[in-house]
Amino acid sequence: MRWAITILMFLAIEIYAYQALKTVFKFNWISKVYVLTNFCAYLLLSYRIFYIEVNKLNYSDNFYEYLSIPIALIITLCSYKFILCLHLIFEDFFRLVLLVKNSILSTDPINFSSSRRSWISKMGLMIASIPIPFVIYGIFKGRYDFRVIKYAIEFDDLPDEFDGYQLTHISDIHAGSLSNEEKTKYAVDLINKQKSNLVLFTGDFVNSKSNELLRWENVFSKIKSTDGKFSVLGNHDYGDYVNWESQEIKENNFKNLLTIQNRMGFKVLLNENIKIKKGTSYLSLIGVENWGKGGFRKSADLAKACKGIKNSDFKIMMTHDPSHWDIKLRDHKMKFNLTLCGHTHGMQFGIEIPGFFKWSPVQWVYKQWAGLYLEKNQYLNVNRGFGVLGFPGRVGIPPEISVIKLKKT
Repeated sequence: MRWAITILMFLAIEIYAYQALKTVFKFNWISKVYVLTNFCAYLLLSYRIFYIEVNKLNYSDNFYEYLSIPIALIITLCSYKFILCLHLIFEDFFRLVLLVKNSILSTDPINFSSSRRSWISKMGLMIASIPIPFVIYGIFKGRYDFRVIKYAIEFDDLPDEFDGYQLTHISDIHAGSLSNEEKTKYAVDLINKQKSNLVLFTGDFVNSKSNELLRWENVFSKIKSTDGKFSVLGNHDYGDYVNWESQEIKENNFKNLLTIQNRMGFKVLLNENIKIKKGTSYLSLIGVENWGKGGFRKSADLAKACKGIKNSDFKIMMTHDPSHWDIKLRDHKMKFNLTLCGHTHGMQFGIEIPGFFKWSPVQWVYKQWAGLYLEKNQYLNVNRGFGVLGFPGRVGIPPEISVIKLKKT
């Protein structure tokens, strides 16, 4: 049923957008190019899916090789058509209101000239064209336009010895989606240039399978920190999105992922904590398994993860999904001074003016979706992610390396 509704929506958008083009250009060469481009995009996607099915290939292993280009093309076209349709729907709604008003208050017919409709369609076409160069940039350049975002956070209960202590927070590498080794090495160099005490990774090293990391193991092994590298698991790290031949193979894939992370120097925290010591003081670093709202896996065990921790300890929580903080952690009896997570990617699409404005459709799903938040004297940092998933680009939401300096008030 859901697929039927989705297909009907796509058809409605296609018809609406085509009507706008036909109004402006009739059926000249521009309309023909538009129809041909759409046809080729959907034909390419259908052919690639057919090829995967006939050759019995695994979608998770072959997604970016076979499907990323047609999906990127279709998303680019759909973003154009969606904006165009919104513009035309607004115009049609305005016409409907006038017609209703006329039928109630007057008997004089309203004449909507074809020239007015053509002008409205031209405006819609121009407005809808604005995002296209940004989408193209996001696919070819934006996905590797790594940004270092720095925060200095003050705490009155931070141990004196940790004043000035620095964390580098990364998330959502999605190794199966990476393709540019030079740019990925550049990102690792950026991480190392921060010279942080800890490097903390909050889940989704892979899209589905542990073997995605093998190509990049040597690259990510070069990430450095003075006091250690720690990670937790995200929803994609469990292999839940693959039709495995057996449960044993799935479990071996999971074990291999943990082994590879350990070889790269990351200590994976599986509902456990560790004390980071400095002088006579320490802070408690806690890592839980994935917990997400709705149908996402809920494997976090807070009682187990916080075993042996005092409420007076300064605590840094590592989790994957910001909904965990929103639903469970923020109001927990134990105060978590700083929580780090990722998961949202900022939807890889949005508008941000640092310090003034940020917007993304993902905010309709997650209250906390990018950046630093403070509620009930507890901080949350939602990292925008390192890699990509699904759409092979980033538009307005560049990949992020968070650098957090802890300060004593």
